[in-house]
Amino acid sequence: MKSLQANFDQTLIQKAALLTDASCSLKLHDFSQVPEVISLSHQLAGACGSFGWHYLGRLARQIEVNALLVRDSPDSDIACLNLSDAIDDFIRETNQDRSVSTQPLVKAKGAAKINQDVWLVLPDSEYRATIETQLTAFDFSVRSFSSFADCRVALYEHMPALLFCATRVADELFFSQDALLEHVIQSDTKLLLCSEDDDFEARVNAVRHQAQAFFVGLPDMTLLLQKITRLFDEMNFSDKKVSILDDDLLLAEHYSWVLESAGIEVQIIESPDQAVSDLLSFKPDLLLLDMHMPEYLGSEVSGVIRQYDQLSSLHIMFLSAEHDIKQQLQALSFGADDFITKPISNQNLVSTVKLRLARNRDIKSLIERDSLTGLVRHGAIKDTVYSEFDKAKHSGEQFCVAMIDLDHFKNVNDTQGHAVGDVVISTIASLLQKKLRRTDRAGRYGGEEFLVVLPDCSAADAKKRLESLLNSFKSIQFSCSDSHFNCTFSAGIVCSAEGFADADAVIEMADQALYQAKRNGRNQVTMLGSL
Repeated sequence: MKSLQANFDQTLIQKAALLTDASCSLKLHDFSQVPEVISLSHQLAGACGSFGWHYLGRLARQIEVNALLVRDSPDSDIACLNLSDAIDDFIRETNQDRSVSTQPLVKAKGAAKINQDVWLVLPDSEYRATIETQLTAFDFSVRSFSSFADCRVALYEHMPALLFCATRVADELFFSQDALLEHVIQSDTKLLLCSEDDDFEARVNAVRHQAQAFFVGLPDMTLLLQKITRLFDEMNFSDKKVSILDDDLLLAEHYSWVLESAGIEVQIIESPDQAVSDLLSFKPDLLLLDMHMPEYLGSEVSGVIRQYDQLSSLHIMFLSAEHDIKQQLQALSFGADDFITKPISNQNLVSTVKLRLARNRDIKSLIERDSLTGLVRHGAIKDTVYSEFDKAKHSGEQFCVAMIDLDHFKNVNDTQGHAVGDVVISTIASLLQKKLRRTDRAGRYGGEEFLVVLPDCSAADAKKRLESLLNSFKSIQFSCSDSHFNCTFSAGIVCSAEGFADADAVIEMADQALYQAKRNGRNQVTMLGSL
């Protein structure tokens, strides 16, 4: 960051020299450099504040405003005089001692790995015992309390990642536990609540205390597991990728440094004509796009991006020094989703981007994912295999594909009912989301069948991962009325190292490996080829 600051200060001197030359030309009634002054001052108005020189940014804004007046009324002596004065003010301030920046150079807190602790404050019951068993099968560290007082004492020693409480336990109200609430609010602990009654005041209190969910009654086990799994996924910042396109590469590097320090993967696009190819290869969740660039307008780039179906769900956010609301709305009409203005502080940049990423993820999930399991649908998971196959051809890295099918699932539906069958399907989907690596992908291939893609994974590692998944799944106990039962699955794995003509051949061979596991007696993982 210090290096970026030093580079910006040096660039600032060079740009001030260009403005000095332009001021001299203006005094000779030479207006040829006015367009360059407009572009340069607009860029400086956005960049100076980001690097800590807020007053310089305001002076640059005055240059831009007056340069636009000169462009529109070159015969106005007053406009020319005001522009020259604005440039002189900027040059004078640039030459001042600026050895201490007002922008803090402390790197933002990175995205540390979240601990897997889940604490429960619920009445002692079979339901609580079942939650403990299920969460343990998902590799969560679980601790239960029968009273708010016991939980409060434990909080002094350690804060869990997630706390699931009833709003009333042993005739005590959760919202009356001031000391416990203070601990939860001051920490990063996520809060889930369940209430016996659907009470508006209780819901408002849940919002005031930043609860992530409010359940009426004891929530369905599968719904609860899915909610907890997704919360942990969000806390670990998985799948947070941002691309930046700004003609000021130094400023783009600054934004990149700030976002990466907050745990976000960043790509800098160096030229507008590379935007589409870079976006298709990087597959970001959000694009930060400058509005005014020398060769192309940001709105034009946004319009081109929207011509590609593969980029239709990409969230495009203009980050520009343009303050004219009419210009902003005009830019948004070309397919962008949002507009924020420069300069922006490091903290506000991170907060804004994270909020947009979270919201965009929710929307994409509704559009692209299976409603029952939360996994991507058939077409999307096949596209992942195609993408990994193409990548493997160029990089030489191997990947594995696994086909999973629930054993005797028809019998579950026939004897327990389709509602219970849905619970079983949802549970294995949640387990896949929890136990797979961040880089792995799982999708619902159809019915009770799932396809898993494991990039940069050997055959031996893939078999080990699927067997661990199978052991966890068959330890989960499902309930229906007074009966309890367990389920298993069969899986077939193939590795790209075996050599395949195309991605479809990989999927077909994984399917054959699955049927081999079925023929061998089910409840097992079969690998076709050598380990």
